[in-house]
Amino acid sequence: MEECCRDGSLKLKQLKEFSEYLKIISDVNRLQILCLLKKGERCVCNIHEPLDLPQNLVSHHLKALRGAGLVTTRREGKWIHYQINTEKIAYFTNLYNQIILGGECDADQNTRAGLRQLQEAGGKCI
Repeated sequence: MEECCRDGSLKLKQLKEFSEYLKIISDVNRLQILCLLKKGERCVCNIHEPLDLPQNLVSHHLKALRGAGLVTTRREGKWIHYQINTEKIAYFTNLYNQIILGGECDADQNTRAGLRQLQEAGGKCI
């Protein structure tokens, strides 16, 4: 049996972790939120309006994204600002590469560079 399929193996643990990540990002609203956040930090009011979603729904999705470590927060008075956690995205990018493609890459550096380019170009959401 392959190492990635054995109970207790590091690979199986990573497979389970990656599966949870895929569940979190499988929601179109969460992907739209991440798309907006790639342009930079935003508060809930600057997320729900362009997506035409209720603020409480956006807050719910942000809580899930935050719980998965995909976004981080910064408090400024009563406002909470959200931003993409590039380290966690890079981790899952590298994990994807290892699990699906069977190789390794410098995902952390590549992801940061890609996000920086998108932010500089004002990356357009689909």
